[in-house]
Amino acid sequence: MVPAALKDRIILKSLELGADDAGVCRAAELLNGPTHGKFPLPEGIEKHHSVLVLALNHSPDEPELDYFIKRDGAPYGNSEGNRRLMDISGRIGQWMKNQGIESRDLHYYVERGGVFLKGAAVLAGLGAIGVNNLLIHPGYGARIRFRAHLVDAPLAPSEPLDFAPCRDCDRPCLAACPEDAFDKNGYVPDRCQDRMDRDLEQGVAVPADNKRPAGREARYCRACEMACSYRGSKEE
Repeated sequence: MVPAALKDRIILKSLELGADDAGVCRAAELLNGPTHGKFPLPEGIEKHHSVLVLALNHSPDEPELDYFIKRDGAPYGNSEGNRRLMDISGRIGQWMKNQGIESRDLHYYVERGGVFLKGAAVLAGLGAIGVNNLLIHPGYGARIRFRAHLVDAPLAPSEPLDFAPCRDCDRPCLAACPEDAFDKNGYVPDRCQDRMDRDLEQGVAVPADNKRPAGREARYCRACEMACSYRGSKEE
């Protein structure tokens, strides 16, 4: 099957399995970009591979999708939204295996072999980076999350969008930030990370169960996201 037709089939199947949107970028283009250039290349990702980017809307009506639980002693935590994306990624991987296509889910964290998801989403035609450093999707605005799935095939890439959601905006997202994480030079990630660390430390205690130890649930700050005045075409 030609790369363009195969890409279209994979994207359509991703939507059938529960993704709100999906796109494809070339691994070579992503890995040669400015962000990944600062880090060692993720192990096992070759430049002939393609990256399927899966998107899931995080509506304000479902805040629990973003509640992040980290169990005591665990190196990483997880959220319900990411678990849903992991499930979709697993099922699209099984579908591709049945088609004779090798693929695998990529970890959320770059240090565990993942990719920078916002950069991948831009290349996969899923949106643009806003002044608030969030990926803004034309259909769902800033209220969207991503996961990547590596495909061992040179799929035709999706076209990046000609999309500038912040062009005529008065930028209420910047004023809404309680940590002053945006200054004259742009986004200051350390201030945002400090807030996230506090949110986790001060999070709701989660009791142990018969399989897992106790932990904490963080309800991370989403002030800039919720203040974003761009409303996507699929948002109510």
